[in-house]
Amino acid sequence: MTDTMPAELVENLIDFCENRGRVYALLSRCYETEIDAAFAETFSQGAALSSDDAALADGFAALQADLAACDEGKLEQLAVVFDRAFFGMGPRTAQKAFPYESVYTSEGGLMMQDAYSEVLNVYRGAGFAKNPGFKEPEDHLAVELAFMALLCGRAVEALRAGDADGAERQLRAQLAFVQDHLLNWIERFAADMRKAAEGGFYFDLAAFTERFLNADAAELSDVLA
Repeated sequence: MTDTMPAELVENLIDFCENRGRVYALLSRCYETEIDAAFAETFSQGAALSSDDAALADGFAALQADLAACDEGKLEQLAVVFDRAFFGMGPRTAQKAFPYESVYTSEGGLMMQDAYSEVLNVYRGAGFAKNPGFKEPEDHLAVELAFMALLCGRAVEALRAGDADGAERQLRAQLAFVQDHLLNWIERFAADMRKAAEGGFYFDLAAFTERFLNADAAELSDVLA
């Protein structure tokens, strides 16, 4: 990437970052709290995912179909799965998928371990703070995904300002964060989440999240090569 990038390349990179930022923001919202009627309608009726990866596009379409025509009963069922999987509510024997990096990367499977301190330092260095209304630790998946959405937005701002070096820094920061703080636990988390969900929206969400993060890391590597 150079300061003399052709206009077409700049526009392609802007589209790339904007589309990725949209997906990261949607995923963050899915893991942050239960699905409500307004979000279900917005997501299900939103634009399809533009991707050369047919399986990824199909996975996004499956999520939209899962949330189509959500009535009160379906929303209640989704809330039950959300609470059972992510907070361990329900039978003790039920499968859990606690959405914290520390749980999957610390020796004892505990919260607020090394990963928590590491992401906190990354956030501070980037001038990022989680939504104060969200009370979960900074290594919660929703926060990590929100951080990626922010970095995508910053890359777009740099590109629109003609700052190729700044855009490259943002893209490299994204790749480093995906590799160091998302791909290092998403496979195991997604496997647990699929078991806990047993089908439906959260099962499809687990599969899509894992595939998207792996695909995004590969695309970022190609862009920065």
